[in-house]
Formats: sequence, C-alpha cells, structure tokens
Amino acid sequence: MNKKIYVGMMSLGVAATFWACGSGDIITPNNIDEVLKGYVAEEPTVGLNMVTEKECPACFEGAVASSSSKKVRSSSSSQQNPNQQDQSSSSSKIEVNTSSSSARPPSEYSSSAYRPPVSNSSSSSQSMPEGTIGVCAPTKDISEIDEGGKVTWKFTQNKEVIKDATMLLSASFNWTFEGATPSSATAKGAGGMSQSVTYSTSGDHGATLVVSIGNSPYQLTCSPVHVNGAKITGCKCSAADKKPDISVGASWSVTGCTSAGANIVGYEWTGATVADPAHPEKAAAALTEKGQTVAPVVRVSNDDNSVTDVQCEEVTAVDALSPDYEILQTSNTGAIPIPAGTNPVHIKVPVSGQSCVVFCQTTWDAETQGQLDMEVGGKKKSGAFNVTVDLSPDNCDDDMVEFTLSAPATCGVQ
Repeated sequence: MNKKIYVGMMSLGVAATFWACGSGDIITPNNIDEVLKGYVAEEPTVGLNMVTEKECPACFEGAVASSSSKKVRSSSSSQQNPNQQDQSSSSSKIEVNTSSSSARPPSEYSSSAYRPPVSNSSSSSQSMPEGTIGVCAPTKDISEIDEGGKVTWKFTQNKEVIKDATMLLSASFNWTFEGATPSSATAKGAGGMSQSVTYSTSGDHGATLVVSIGNSPYQLTCSPVHVNGAKITGCKCSAADKKPDISVGASWSVTGCTSAGANIVGYEWTGATVADPAHPEKAAAALTEKGQTVAPVVRVSNDDNSVTDVQCEEVTAVDALSPDYEILQTSNTGAIPIPAGTNPVHIKVPVSGQSCVVFCQTTWDAETQGQLDMEVGGKKKSGAFNVTVDLSPDNCDDDMVEFTLSAPATCGVQ
C-alpha cells in the first residue's frame, strides 16, 4: 500500500506531503509537493517528522535490514536516483534533522526502501508574477501609538497576482523601518511576512519592504504609522443644539483639551467646517433635510506630534415647516400623543389672537406614578396626570413650540 510521509512545516503553518513509501515505488508528487520539497532541501530549519515502524507499519513493508546505516546530505546540486534504496539497521525509523543551526547536518535514512529525490529551488520552475504583489501596513489598522509602543508590520499578498501562495514559502523579505528598533529585518518564507518593532520618538514613521521571489525583487512602500508624544486628554465636542432646524444648521465646539508639557496647536474637522479661522475649535455644518443626522470628528494635535480623534455629539435636523407633531384644533378632539423628551410641536389654531392654554395628560405607571413634568414654550409646570400651561398673552397661531415632557402624554390646546 503506497502512502506519503507528512512533513511538519511548523515554522510555515502549513502541512505538505513529499515522498511515497511502503512498496518502494515513488508516488508522483503533486505541485505543492515539488515546491515544498525544494524548500526543505534549502531550508535546514524545516524537516521530516520521525515516523517509526510501530506508528506506520505500511511505510516499512519491503524494507531490507542492514547492520549499518548510510548518511545522505540532501543538496539541490547532487545527482540522486529516485529509486535508489538505502539499507540500514533493523532499527526502523526515518529521520531528517530539524535543528535551527545554520550548519546543515547530513540526513539519515534507516531501514528505508528508497531515497527521496532532490529537486532544484522551487523558484526556478515557477513563473514570476507581474503587477503589484501586495501591500504592507501596520496590523489591526493601527494609525497611532505612543512612544515606546510596539507595532507589528505585515505583508498581505494580492491574490489576483500571487494566486499560488506557495511561491512565498521560498521568498525573501527585507524590511526597513524609519525610527524603529530594530531598523531592519530580513527573513525567509512565512516568517518574514510580518515583523514587530518599537518606536522611541514621536512623529510619522514609514517602512519599506523588498519581497524577492526567485531572482525577481518587488519593492513596496508601506502605509506609515504615527507615534504620539505627550498625551492629549479631556477633549469634549459638544453640539450647540441637538435638534437644530434646517434653516439654522448645526454647530459644535471643542473644549477641555489638555496636554502636559505640550501645547494644543491644531483642530482638523471631518464632517464640519471652521467658519472663523480665529476659532478653529468651533465648526458648523449645513442641514438639508428633516431627519438628517450629523456627527463630525475633530482631530486635535499638539506641538509634540500627538494627535487624538474626538467624536462630536450627534445632531438630528428638524424642519419647522414640516413638524413631526402638529396640533391643529382648539378642541380636545385635536389632542395628539407626544413622546417623552424634547420635541418641536407645530400649534395652529383657527382663530388668530385668541388665548392659548396647552394641556397634556399622562397615565399611571410604576415608574412615573402619573407624575408629569412639562415645559412648553419655555414655561414649566408639574402635576399629576393633567397639566396645563397658559401661553397667553402669546397666541398659538401657526407657532412652532418646543415640548419637553418627562413621560409620554397626549397634548392639545383649549
């Protein structure tokens, strides 16, 4: 029964198959076998897992015992017969050194009925990709870190160009980092696809990467990383009105920013515009339709290369000409339900200039127990179940009045 011996490519994070054993016949290797076989021949840190006769009896069927063993050094330049058989002691094992030492010790095959073939470097038989082979950038979308912080840089292949990932197993990765420790790194295979460095100085720092596949080098410029100096704390971005009318627009201001040992020097807004250059901590945004929500972000910076993004309060546009709630009658039949919170209500009565008393009725529940706190048009009133506010001598003819209720209520005018 023909079987393949599995190679533990632990440093690569993959598994691959190499050579046949059992009957003595060589199973024709598939594409990835050829690539990884050449990689093992050139990379001493990768080798075969030990397989004993007890673990795999079929792997040793037909083996010829011998009182001596032969040591064979695998080399891409050596000429070997794939069907050549090594005879060794009756101690049944197959072993290839997996030491990380730079010196490559000879391989040993005992009680083996064959000698695996040695192929040339996999890069010689693969066509080199054309185009952008990938990108390099800090991992986890890191755009800011503090001095002394660690950043892991990663190469990500373009799968439209490098469609066969095994091409990277024998590739070389040469990294160069600006202002980092270490300042450079070189590695081969999957272990070179990411590198971790630390930064001791603030500011923007870039990195470059040269990926060499066979004799073809590909140079990449990585996305930069920003390193902060003195921290910026305490910033708050508040809205002047959380429900501004579309005719007025929305506005925000940033307050409370501090930075020990450094000065706040800049405000960069996204989603709003600074109207007065003398006050860059304030910005505004036009509103175009009812229900529109806007929540800008402002990037605050200091003179020690530190930046911090501050999320502003969200506002929702209202339209005085198209209110959510509208009271059109003076009789109780014109009452409408209004939710708790602050809501603009359009009140329009049929007779201009008449007195205007607003009433709101609530119901009992365990939380409010029928208590209603109400503010209508700037006038406050509290009571149980039924509360009224007299807006006279102001009339309610076609007015937009702001209702603030502590509980849901049904409101009208009388």
